[in-house]
Amino acid sequence: MAATYIPEPYKCVTASEIEDAMAAAILDRIEQRGLTAAEISRRYPSIRSGHIAKLQRGDMLGFRMLSALTEAVGLRVNIEVTP
Repeated sequence: MAATYIPEPYKCVTASEIEDAMAAAILDRIEQRGLTAAEISRRYPSIRSGHIAKLQRGDMLGFRMLSALTEAVGLRVNIEVTP
């Protein structure tokens, strides 16, 4: 069964939805706790303020960077595959 639309030509809908959900959760956590880029980078030194700025602008980051950010702000991702 095919999706009714493809938002990005080289990325499946499921991947886009996962990344969107992760980005929203990261931004919510940053806002709730008032975290700064410096505080986040203490946990993951590869994370820079530019990554957070990209999310705030609505730009997307890759799954691996989103995963690192998720862990750095104290969230956990659970992915379930169902038939």
